[in-house]
Amino acid sequence: MFQFSYYRRIQLSFLFLILLPIIIVSVFLLSMTRDAVMDKIRLTNQSVVDVMAKDITKTIDDLTYASNFFIQDPSARAQLRSFTDTQQIGSFADYQRQQHIQDFFGLVLAKTLNTDIRMFLVNGKGFIIPSSEPDQLAPFRQHWEQLRSQVDLDTPKRLQWLSRVQTEGGKSEPVYYAARVIRDPADNAYLATLYIGITNPYFEKLFRQAASGTFALYDEEGRLIAGDASVRFGGGGVSDQTLRSEAVLSKTGWKMIYETSDQEVAGQIYKIFYMAMLFVVPFFALFFIVSLLLAKRLHRPIQKLDFMAKQFGQGNRLIRFQGKGKDEIAQLGQTWNRMLDEIEQLITNIEQEQEQKRVIELQALFAQIRPHFLINTLNSIKCSLILGGDRRHSRQIDSLMSLLRAYMKVNEPTSLAAECKLLEHYMDIMRLRSELHVELKVTLAPEAAEFEVPKLLLQPIVENALLHGFAEKLDDAKIDIEAERLDSRLEIRVTDNGEGMPDEEREALNRMLEGPETDKPQTYRRVGLINVLQRLRLTYGPDATMKLRENPSGGLTVILNMRA
Repeated sequence: MFQFSYYRRIQLSFLFLILLPIIIVSVFLLSMTRDAVMDKIRLTNQSVVDVMAKDITKTIDDLTYASNFFIQDPSARAQLRSFTDTQQIGSFADYQRQQHIQDFFGLVLAKTLNTDIRMFLVNGKGFIIPSSEPDQLAPFRQHWEQLRSQVDLDTPKRLQWLSRVQTEGGKSEPVYYAARVIRDPADNAYLATLYIGITNPYFEKLFRQAASGTFALYDEEGRLIAGDASVRFGGGGVSDQTLRSEAVLSKTGWKMIYETSDQEVAGQIYKIFYMAMLFVVPFFALFFIVSLLLAKRLHRPIQKLDFMAKQFGQGNRLIRFQGKGKDEIAQLGQTWNRMLDEIEQLITNIEQEQEQKRVIELQALFAQIRPHFLINTLNSIKCSLILGGDRRHSRQIDSLMSLLRAYMKVNEPTSLAAECKLLEHYMDIMRLRSELHVELKVTLAPEAAEFEVPKLLLQPIVENALLHGFAEKLDDAKIDIEAERLDSRLEIRVTDNGEGMPDEEREALNRMLEGPETDKPQTYRRVGLINVLQRLRLTYGPDATMKLRENPSGGLTVILNMRA
């Protein structure tokens, strides 16, 4: 069945009330507008070229700023001095220097607000620090291999414009690079070379601003930087039917060229011809009155939408579109309603989150005072016990102090080996509290010992084993902690020989741990395990997992798996 929709009504009104009379008048105007349109197109093309040239000049200023920052900023120079002889990341200090330099990249990009700039630093040893993540290093190294022969290391006072390069196989977009040699102002020693590139998508976005025509950007020597190579640098062979506009960038001598074919110009003229048909109407008075009446009726739903949007913007979050029907406006109104419902829910969630953050911040402020007081007090008691010859209890107090210090710095990462050492202190305290003699055995593969984990990650798991697995005292109670690297992942296993867990309860807990989000736990055991899993996923991503497995000889094994 034919649906007389809102869109079709607009089409019919436009066709009968405007289009037909305009066609009659515009035929007579075509011959008079041709020359005017040609002049307008020439001016427009030149304006487009000038605007694009200014945009490219601004981008060049951004590149100049980036290079000057690393040369003039004392902190950046200090990091580059330490970076001069680095061949690889061999220590935590090297890693910190790399992060500091990448932070400078982020600062430069944030100030320039230009997402189309790519940068990397190369020292004299060929070590590269990119502005992006280190796992994207391969393309930068390929670019450097192609560009380094073009850099004059004895010209540190200006940017050196190089050439356009692309990774092997042409799988990535080409990048046009400039280089800046960085030397120490104190002794003129070579520090590094900064490579700054403008990605091809930047030029594509810039050229797409024009609806028609062909662009090309050349350097002073006539080498293509971006655009269509069919647009010649010197203009030779350009026919009289082609409109050509040029602009030279004063700072670099680059030439921006914009060519429009005669067919495109004719297309624009005919477009103006069709537009001219919209303005002169032999029967304008009659059609105008009728079109006003129809337009008013058709515009009423749009007015409702406009009123609803303004009311919502002024704070009326309960207003909704009340239109009826099945045409496009009614569907748009229903979509608006769903969107406003989602916005309302988002606002509510944000308000709740802000309130929770406020409460947490207050709690954190109060919590900062207590641990320092307790540690100082415990240290005094420990000294008194040592002076009194009670080394057993002084050692246990020392373990308690280590735990308190860990709680104070729970947000700082630690190595897996240090985490297991902290568990030994925890076991000392638990042996004192419960008189339960549990052996803790730690077996870490060499590549896993220095792996960074959140502090106190394993303590809730060990605590669950002590409280639930060894509720009945055992003579041979023990907990084994093992860690090894499996391909690109790390697996940590915490095994006890305690009472274990019923199959039904264990399977239910495994199903809850496998989900992307967990329900609110009902027991303390679940609280601890779920908190551990949440910290894993916040640190290593949503693919981190936790699984409970029954041991053949009794007891339970908790398996943590994460990206290494």
